[in-house]
Amino acid sequence: MTLDWKSKPLGIAVVDQTKDGGLAIHHVTVNDEPVSLSGIWYLANPTREDVSPKLAHWIVSGTRDGMELVERLLGEHVPNADLAGLVRACQEAQEELESRWQQAKNDEPVMRKNLTPLGAPAWPVITEDGQAAEFLKRVGIVSYSGASESQLDDILALAKLTKYILETWDNLETERRSRGYMNDGDRERRLFPKAWSQVNTPWWPKPVA
Repeated sequence: MTLDWKSKPLGIAVVDQTKDGGLAIHHVTVNDEPVSLSGIWYLANPTREDVSPKLAHWIVSGTRDGMELVERLLGEHVPNADLAGLVRACQEAQEELESRWQQAKNDEPVMRKNLTPLGAPAWPVITEDGQAAEFLKRVGIVSYSGASESQLDDILALAKLTKYILETWDNLETERRSRGYMNDGDRERRLFPKAWSQVNTPWWPKPVA
């Protein structure tokens, strides 16, 4: 079977319209371990040619203003990845793993009395256009420094929040892959929860007529 490489995203491209009307783009890479913040761009006068190659092969997510600007520049609809849905899908996966852990403990209580429970990650509540900085502060993450450009403060916070969600998911995946009673022999690393990734797919530009 030939791998459809276009269906495997490089990560999430976060977009935001800056206060001066420009466009900020920040990549959160997932196809390498660990999850990382990679490229960041501030485009004061963005064009389609500037934006298209920075979003192609990435799942796109952003603020309402950022997504509207991207669509105007590209001249087509660009789906905005559902971060709230991503959090819900991660929580559901966590609940499934916790259920399997409890079942394994119940099945062999003597042998597995010291079975290590899963961690209890803090999941953010995603609201429209975020409050990303406030959540990051609660979990001990600095969203941006005083030295950062104010035009980029919002996207730095949103990208770091996205990275936090994906890192927390990756930690769950590490637990699942390392415990036989949780993975049923499937040890392949999942970049995102399966159901979420079937709906939120990488963006590709439509051919220009």
